[in-house]
Amino acid sequence: MQTFYQNKNRYFALVVLLAVILSCNQNHPTQIPATKYTAHLNNDTAFATMEISQALFKGVLEIRYKNGYKDSGDVKGFIKGDTLMGEYHYQKYWFPVWKRDPIIFLKKGDKLIMGKGTVKYTMGIPHYNNIYPIDYTETKHFVFVPEK
Repeated sequence: MQTFYQNKNRYFALVVLLAVILSCNQNHPTQIPATKYTAHLNNDTAFATMEISQALFKGVLEIRYKNGYKDSGDVKGFIKGDTLMGEYHYQKYWFPVWKRDPIIFLKKGDKLIMGKGTVKYTMGIPHYNNIYPIDYTETKHFVFVPEK
């Protein structure tokens, strides 16, 4: 009777073969197409490029202010119903300091309305306080429309 050590090359070859077969048969997720959005509020302009799936979103957001300053960084989060909730990790005014703020959008048709709410910090992590409602008034906040 042969021992494991005498057949270790056979076992190793079998494990490698199984790993190759299993990796080839996996269904790899398809890339979600990114949508480009533009929004205007008073004299400020915002640009976003986002990949939005059933449960998650991610992308980049840049807000250009009328005074020449801008905020620019990444957005990511999850989707619950018609609401996209997450975080905005960005550089403010070209300073080398990165900030992290909560971000929230209401999906209305093909538009995304950026909301504002009361920010609360839990263990140093910013998020919206669920005691106070989020304001989605279209005349007071950015309304992102897909570029055509």
